[in-house]
Amino acid sequence: MRIQFFTRLFPIFPALLAAVVLGFTPLRTVGLVLTAAALAGVVWSGLNTSFTSTMSSQLLITFGVVTGLQPAGGHSTWSIGLTIAGGALMLLIAFQPTVAAVIGKPTIEVANLPTYASGRLPVAPVILYATNVVAIALLAAAMATGVTAWPVAALVVLNIGASGYTALRARLERRRTEGTASAFHSAIEAYGPEFVLYFSAPANTEYHVHMWLPYLERIDRRFTIIVREPKAFKMLAASTPHPVVYCSNVSMVDQAVTASMRACFYVNNGALNAHMVRFNHMTHIQLLHGDSDKASSCNPVTAMYDRIFVAGQAGIDRYEANGVHIPREKFDIVGRPQVETIEVSHDRIGDIGEKVVLYASTWVGLYTDANYCSLPIGETIVRKLLERKATVILRPHPYTHRDVTSATTVARLNAILAEDREKTGRQHIFGTAATTEMSVFDCANKADAMISDVSGVASDFLYSAKPFALANMLGESKASFEASFPLAKAAYIVEAAGANLDAVLDELLEDDSLADTRREIKAYYLGDFDDAPYAEAFVSAARSYVDAGSAMESRVITAGLAGDGAGDMADGMSEARTGV
Repeated sequence: MRIQFFTRLFPIFPALLAAVVLGFTPLRTVGLVLTAAALAGVVWSGLNTSFTSTMSSQLLITFGVVTGLQPAGGHSTWSIGLTIAGGALMLLIAFQPTVAAVIGKPTIEVANLPTYASGRLPVAPVILYATNVVAIALLAAAMATGVTAWPVAALVVLNIGASGYTALRARLERRRTEGTASAFHSAIEAYGPEFVLYFSAPANTEYHVHMWLPYLERIDRRFTIIVREPKAFKMLAASTPHPVVYCSNVSMVDQAVTASMRACFYVNNGALNAHMVRFNHMTHIQLLHGDSDKASSCNPVTAMYDRIFVAGQAGIDRYEANGVHIPREKFDIVGRPQVETIEVSHDRIGDIGEKVVLYASTWVGLYTDANYCSLPIGETIVRKLLERKATVILRPHPYTHRDVTSATTVARLNAILAEDREKTGRQHIFGTAATTEMSVFDCANKADAMISDVSGVASDFLYSAKPFALANMLGESKASFEASFPLAKAAYIVEAAGANLDAVLDELLEDDSLADTRREIKAYYLGDFDDAPYAEAFVSAARSYVDAGSAMESRVITAGLAGDGAGDMADGMSEARTGV
């Protein structure tokens, strides 16, 4: 809060000083220098907070420029142009917060919804605000050079018109989406979605949705996506043909929900999920975005959903093992459909010639006691693999860049692999080639073995039947590590300092004594389903809740029409949904 306050206040001091020097002293050059500094402060503050918060500074600077001018050579036309330009500009700046309030008031944004399109503002608000700053700079330039200020006046008048028109369009769009009888609500009801995918998460987390979309589409029922962050809206709207609705506040969520929605799927435990889970006419199903032994995979918050889809029995047991008591009836074992694209290997690792090894590190996480990231020993791991003439695929977690130390380490590893590729010709894969051009499953299919951390990548790789190692970065004993993370029983464990890496690589790349153990644990973690139609277990389970909701709703409505009453209808739907 203090930093934000300073950012807002910072431009006022040079602006006040510039206004005083220009308006009340003959030191024009000094005043112009101060004006330039004040304008730089306005731009900095505007980009870091908002341009409307710099209104006072803008007014002071403009006042100083206008009052400090002495018409060169007594040209009255020049003086009149300057006065009109300056006066109009000060008027526009004074009304800038009002314009911003009208334009900035949130509205529902919608993409890909038939018969409805979100209104687009004719001019982006930031352009309107930035134009004011440009006009001030041009006005100061006119003062310094004696050039006519009429073009500045024309720019200001143009901006007044653009601001007024944009504010009017914003107001009309808001009226169109307000109220239960709005054009948007009518369009979403006419579309008739049978279920909804709800998403709220920080920026650059949209992969949570992308990993599930292909399988939700296989349900073959009409659905929409509700998102709570603007960046997610833009990215998902551009990457899927399904209707995407951006709701900036909870009242907009109310407008986006329809009676036809019978199930709602979630891909994380975002705090704003509570705004959706309150709708009792839907079955709320938590999918999460990975199946691992991390703490996030046994979060007590998950208990608030009606159903919890897990890949295998391990997904149920880890809640109980971590003191989170959720009734067994809430869980559905549905497999991990995404791994269907992973190729299952029946080759013995020791019989393979040159090995390709995937090194998939996780990120540092939000808490120290849940930091499973192996990048502190990442260089040791990569150099040991290169000593064994392995080809390396380096794929760090998408959040790695959030930690400066981790990002620096990854840059160093990229450089090491690039140097080795140049020297040996081995086609290591790293950088955007591994993180953007290839999916994590593409990486898994190219690899003969993997070194990873405690993460969902490890349990997904288990599907391939290939050997893998896990880094024990918390420094636990082998028994304690396997108790905390049962998947480790199927993995070769790398000690926190990497001291046993040679022994681990002997097993990982040659001996592989855990091959039989992996086959047993695979069913425990990923469900006991046939490989060929593996994803169908998820699709069938998900579809059953959507369709069961339809049948349940029909029965309850019929009972209501027979005279049971609305309260009994709601109770009946709730009981049928939760199974109590």
